[in-house]
Amino acid sequence: MQQMDTSVGRRLLRWGVAVVGAHFLLVLWHLLLLLTVEPNTPRLLPPILILINLLPLAGLLAYAKGFSKSAAILIALPLAVGLAIGGYSHFLSPGTDNVFRMPPGEFRLSFQVSALLLVILEASGCWIALRMFVSKNSGSPMDK
Repeated sequence: MQQMDTSVGRRLLRWGVAVVGAHFLLVLWHLLLLLTVEPNTPRLLPPILILINLLPLAGLLAYAKGFSKSAAILIALPLAVGLAIGGYSHFLSPGTDNVFRMPPGEFRLSFQVSALLLVILEASGCWIALRMFVSKNSGSPMDK
Protein backbone atom coordinates (compact mmCIF):
# COMPACT_ATOMS: atom_id res chain seq x y z
CA MET A 1 0.00 0.00 0.00
CA GLN A 2 2.80 2.40 0.82
CA GLN A 3 4.44 1.72 -2.55
CA MET A 4 1.17 2.56 -4.31
CA ASP A 5 0.84 5.86 -2.44
CA THR A 6 4.42 6.72 -3.37
CA SER A 7 3.77 5.94 -7.02
CA VAL A 8 0.63 8.08 -7.03
CA GLY A 9 2.44 10.89 -5.22
CA ARG A 10 5.31 10.91 -7.70
CA ARG A 11 2.95 10.81 -10.63
CA LEU A 12 0.92 13.71 -9.23
CA LEU A 13 4.11 15.65 -8.64
CA ARG A 14 5.34 15.02 -12.20
CA TRP A 15 2.02 16.04 -13.72
CA GLY A 16 1.85 19.01 -11.38
CA VAL A 17 5.30 20.21 -12.41
CA ALA A 18 4.38 19.89 -16.09
CA VAL A 19 1.01 21.64 -15.82
CA VAL A 20 1.95 24.34 -13.29
CA GLY A 21 5.28 25.06 -15.01
CA ALA A 22 3.63 25.33 -18.42
CA HIS A 23 0.89 27.48 -16.90
CA PHE A 24 3.37 29.91 -15.37
CA LEU A 25 5.22 30.33 -18.68
CA LEU A 26 1.92 30.71 -20.53
CA VAL A 27 0.78 33.38 -18.05
CA LEU A 28 3.92 35.38 -18.82
CA TRP A 29 3.28 35.10 -22.57
CA HIS A 30 -0.41 35.95 -22.15
CA LEU A 31 0.40 39.02 -20.05
CA LEU A 32 2.83 40.21 -22.72
CA LEU A 33 0.13 39.75 -25.34
CA LEU A 34 -2.43 41.48 -23.13
CA LEU A 35 -0.18 44.52 -22.76
CA THR A 36 0.26 44.58 -26.54
CA VAL A 37 -3.41 44.10 -27.41
CA GLU A 38 -4.78 46.24 -24.55
CA PRO A 39 -2.32 49.11 -24.00
CA ASN A 40 -4.63 50.63 -21.37
CA THR A 41 -4.07 47.67 -19.01
CA PRO A 42 -3.20 48.98 -15.54
CA ARG A 43 0.57 48.76 -15.11
CA LEU A 44 0.24 47.27 -11.63
CA LEU A 45 -1.74 44.30 -12.95
CA PRO A 46 1.11 42.23 -14.51
CA PRO A 47 3.38 42.22 -11.43
CA ILE A 48 0.44 41.31 -9.19
CA LEU A 49 -0.61 38.48 -11.49
CA ILE A 50 2.95 37.17 -11.70
CA LEU A 51 3.20 37.11 -7.90
CA ILE A 52 -0.14 35.34 -7.60
CA ASN A 53 0.94 32.78 -10.17
CA LEU A 54 4.02 31.95 -8.12
CA LEU A 55 1.71 30.39 -5.50
CA PRO A 56 1.11 27.19 -7.52
CA LEU A 57 4.89 26.80 -7.89
CA ALA A 58 5.19 27.11 -4.11
CA GLY A 59 2.43 24.51 -3.86
CA LEU A 60 4.56 22.06 -5.82
CA LEU A 61 7.40 22.56 -3.35
CA ALA A 62 4.99 22.03 -0.47
CA TYR A 63 3.73 18.80 -2.05
CA ALA A 64 7.28 17.56 -2.54
CA LYS A 65 7.88 18.19 1.18
CA GLY A 66 4.78 16.19 2.13
CA PHE A 67 2.22 18.94 2.77
CA SER A 68 -0.40 17.64 0.36
CA LYS A 69 -3.39 19.59 1.68
CA SER A 70 -1.56 22.94 1.81
CA ALA A 71 -0.04 22.23 -1.59
CA ALA A 72 -3.42 21.52 -3.11
CA ILE A 73 -4.81 24.79 -1.80
CA LEU A 74 -1.79 26.77 -3.05
CA ILE A 75 -2.23 25.23 -6.48
CA ALA A 76 -6.02 25.17 -6.79
CA LEU A 77 -6.96 28.56 -5.41
CA PRO A 78 -5.04 30.81 -7.84
CA LEU A 79 -5.79 28.52 -10.78
CA ALA A 80 -9.52 28.38 -9.99
CA VAL A 81 -9.69 32.16 -9.58
CA GLY A 82 -7.78 32.61 -12.85
CA LEU A 83 -10.10 30.13 -14.56
CA ALA A 84 -13.19 31.98 -13.35
CA ILE A 85 -11.95 35.50 -14.10
CA GLY A 86 -10.18 34.61 -17.35
CA GLY A 87 -13.05 32.41 -18.48
CA TYR A 88 -15.49 35.25 -17.97
CA SER A 89 -13.38 38.08 -19.39
CA HIS A 90 -12.04 36.17 -22.40
CA PHE A 91 -15.08 34.08 -23.34
CA LEU A 92 -18.27 35.60 -21.88
CA SER A 93 -17.83 39.33 -21.31
CA PRO A 94 -18.74 41.99 -23.87
CA GLY A 95 -15.28 43.58 -23.49
CA THR A 96 -12.55 43.95 -26.08
CA ASP A 97 -10.47 41.14 -24.56
CA ASN A 98 -13.21 38.62 -25.38
CA VAL A 99 -11.58 36.25 -27.87
CA PHE A 100 -14.74 36.19 -30.00
CA ARG A 101 -15.06 39.98 -30.18
CA MET A 102 -11.46 41.07 -30.58
CA PRO A 103 -10.78 43.46 -33.42
CA PRO A 104 -8.50 42.10 -36.14
CA GLY A 105 -4.85 42.63 -35.43
CA GLU A 106 -1.37 41.17 -35.49
CA PHE A 107 -1.63 39.46 -32.08
CA ARG A 108 -5.28 38.39 -32.20
CA LEU A 109 -4.66 34.69 -32.93
CA SER A 110 -1.83 34.46 -30.38
CA PHE A 111 -4.05 36.00 -27.72
CA GLN A 112 -6.91 33.64 -28.56
CA VAL A 113 -4.64 30.59 -28.43
CA SER A 114 -3.08 31.67 -25.13
CA ALA A 115 -6.52 32.26 -23.57
CA LEU A 116 -7.71 28.81 -24.64
CA LEU A 117 -4.53 27.10 -23.41
CA LEU A 118 -4.85 28.90 -20.07
CA VAL A 119 -8.36 27.50 -19.61
CA ILE A 120 -7.11 23.98 -20.34
CA LEU A 121 -4.09 24.26 -18.03
CA GLU A 122 -6.05 25.92 -15.21
CA ALA A 123 -8.73 23.25 -15.31
CA SER A 124 -6.05 20.53 -15.42
CA GLY A 125 -4.18 22.14 -12.53
CA CYS A 126 -7.34 22.28 -10.44
CA TRP A 127 -7.94 18.58 -11.11
CA ILE A 128 -4.37 17.72 -10.12
CA ALA A 129 -4.71 19.82 -6.96
CA LEU A 130 -7.95 18.03 -6.09
CA ARG A 131 -6.19 14.69 -6.52
CA MET A 132 -3.36 15.93 -4.27
CA PHE A 133 -5.87 17.04 -1.64
CA VAL A 134 -7.59 13.67 -1.45
CA SER A 135 -4.42 11.61 -1.82
CA LYS A 136 -3.28 9.58 1.11
CA ASN A 137 0.20 10.96 0.63
CA SER A 138 1.71 11.69 4.01
CA GLY A 139 5.32 12.64 3.85
CA SER A 140 7.26 13.53 0.77
CA PRO A 141 6.62 11.44 -2.34
CA MET A 142 10.34 11.77 -2.98
CA ASP A 143 11.37 10.15 0.34
CA LYS A 144 9.85 6.72 -0.19
